[in-house]
Amino acid sequence: MAELDIGRHCRVEQCRQRDFLPFVCDGCSGIFCLEHRSRESHSCPEVTVIERLKSDTHTSYPCSFKDCAERELVPVMCPYCEKNFCLRHRHQSDHECEELEIPKSRMAATQKLVKDIIDSKRGETASKRRKGAKNSETAAKVALMKLKMHANGDKSLPQTERIYFQVFLPKGSKEKSKPMFFHQQWSIGRVIDFAASLASLKNDNNKLTPKVTTGYFSLKVLE
Repeated sequence: MAELDIGRHCRVEQCRQRDFLPFVCDGCSGIFCLEHRSRESHSCPEVTVIERLKSDTHTSYPCSFKDCAERELVPVMCPYCEKNFCLRHRHQSDHECEELEIPKSRMAATQKLVKDIIDSKRGETASKRRKGAKNSETAAKVALMKLKMHANGDKSLPQTERIYFQVFLPKGSKEKSKPMFFHQQWSIGRVIDFAASLASLKNDNNKLTPKVTTGYFSLKVLE
């Protein structure tokens, strides 16, 4: 009588026992005997995967920022310093990244602001200088006009040929100085003689004497 084809062989190589009521593993779908029906007994590959997933579930990544005890289930790596951080410290500015670079746009804006401030200060200084120079020039013109109004000299001289001086008189004179005008072609000697005459001062410049005159004039040119 022919042998009946009933049952299946155990998938475990060392066993290969024929079982009339074989067991099917719900993990790897393999056929096993009663002895090797459990996943552990036949080293089911699905058990390894599940265990690895379970172990990975408990893995956490600590934050590298100082005094921070936070941990994350997934790594949060900074692409610049290549250190791991928590979500709160993931940005460069948050964890004081040693590779932190100020954006060029911000640097450019800061440089422009500083330049504008410096230029503004320079403009104010230049404006004050121009204003001061203008005021000085105006004051000099006013002083010259007043001097011309009160200056003494030869009235017959044409206005275009006159030259004005503020003449400082010798010590001992009643006045410290007097405004005078002379002909612009006169020599120094003639100017001194004429100035002495206008100031009513003794003048020995045109006399040959052994005495040395101690008095002198000081002329300040105004035009």
